[in-house]
Amino acid sequence: MKLTAILPFLALPAVAQQRPNIIYIMCDDMGYGDLSCYGQRHFSTPNIDRLATEGMRMTSAYAGSPVSAPSRAALMTGQHTGHTLVRGNREHWQGRVQYGDNVDYAIVGQEPYDTAHVILPELFQRAGYTTALFGKWAGGYEGSPSTPDKRGIDEFYGYICQFQAHLYFPNFLNRYSRSQGDTAVVREVLEDNIQHAMYGDDYNHRSQYSADLIHQRAMDWLRQQEADQPFLGIFTYTLPHAELRQPDDSLLQSFRGRLLPERTFQGSEPSRYNPTSEAHAQFSAMITRLDAQVGEIMQLLDEKGLAENTVLIFTSDNGPHEEGGADPYYFNHDGKFRGLKRSAHEGGIRIPFIVRWPNHIRAGSESDQPFAFYDLLPTFCDIAQIDAGDGPYDGLSILPTLTGIGTQPQHDHLYWEFHETDMIAVRQGDWKLLVEHGQPRLYNLAEDPHEDHDLAAQYPELVRILVTKVYEDHTDSPLFPITLPQVKSE
Repeated sequence: MKLTAILPFLALPAVAQQRPNIIYIMCDDMGYGDLSCYGQRHFSTPNIDRLATEGMRMTSAYAGSPVSAPSRAALMTGQHTGHTLVRGNREHWQGRVQYGDNVDYAIVGQEPYDTAHVILPELFQRAGYTTALFGKWAGGYEGSPSTPDKRGIDEFYGYICQFQAHLYFPNFLNRYSRSQGDTAVVREVLEDNIQHAMYGDDYNHRSQYSADLIHQRAMDWLRQQEADQPFLGIFTYTLPHAELRQPDDSLLQSFRGRLLPERTFQGSEPSRYNPTSEAHAQFSAMITRLDAQVGEIMQLLDEKGLAENTVLIFTSDNGPHEEGGADPYYFNHDGKFRGLKRSAHEGGIRIPFIVRWPNHIRAGSESDQPFAFYDLLPTFCDIAQIDAGDGPYDGLSILPTLTGIGTQPQHDHLYWEFHETDMIAVRQGDWKLLVEHGQPRLYNLAEDPHEDHDLAAQYPELVRILVTKVYEDHTDSPLFPITLPQVKSE
């Protein structure tokens, strides 16, 4: 399907005639109920809440997948997980290298994106945008043909590999800077960190905190941007993913002893999750730290006079986790929904999503329009008036929903599949088909958002119709096999 702009170019204020900038902030494993503007009561997120009051809060936004790498793949490729190459967190770890007394992998990363498929930053770079990604890549391993330097990114700093991102005080981070003359992604060794062990008591002495380092690089890049050059910034921040560790500063101390009973996590060295005796305080402080970082981004856009011509988005890559000591039941992460990360139930894929674009999106508005990450590539191209070509893509632009201009095209249904838990989901209107290990269940989300009441036996014909949608959308993948439901005859 060829994607072209579906709306006439939206008139911009006289002071900002340049094509719109886009900053897409996607945090890691934040659940639908983890922001105070979505119902969280244990802590507040005033900056993200302000973003919602100045823009649109979406209530039926969906990730591309219930886990990290394929959810990012849906964003980058504009394809759902029945079509896109990357459908799971397939890891590539090879060789060994020494950092101080610590042994780490020489090659790390996830399954590479299909190099024959043009992805989001490539489209924007070719259209003359400055592009950057700060945070987690997870779209290829080091040395593969799909690393940021090869896929349309001008500036990158963070983690190539999402497994490496399990350590918040890592041995190294990755960098690529086209403006500084880098010819490939390189490792920046964190010299203070490698003087101490990766796990155990000595880990507490590591001082170079990746979440702060990544945010600082993103802010440095943003300070360099000017009104006469459009930019796309993809900020894939790792907070609040496990491990639940951060500097012992005033922010963490402000939560210490407040969220009782506190939770202790003994640690998991194979997963690179260091232990903590205060998981509740750590989690609350991590989201509060993230909220402060969003506030700094908003302030800098104001100071540089870029806010009015910048589409600013905040979201999460999938539902909440219970790894590393995280306690989704204490915080009610999933709000009114069932399921966590790795589940195709609503709690694993329905996410917070906030968009601000002054003069184009009505402040304080809300939308229940269902959409998924694979709709963002055509939406971003629509905003920037970029012809995305033939794709193939599965997404539809939601720009009419955001601006209230034009007619919103509608999907017949939305689709997900995830091989690790052997789950498939189809949403058509208020109906949700959930297939687990080949067994279909049916829910009415309008009446049963928690997916407690399976109506498959009452509506066999509807189940049969939705099962046929699975076969329409699924293409076989030898890397990510899944059990398809049986199609029953009429």
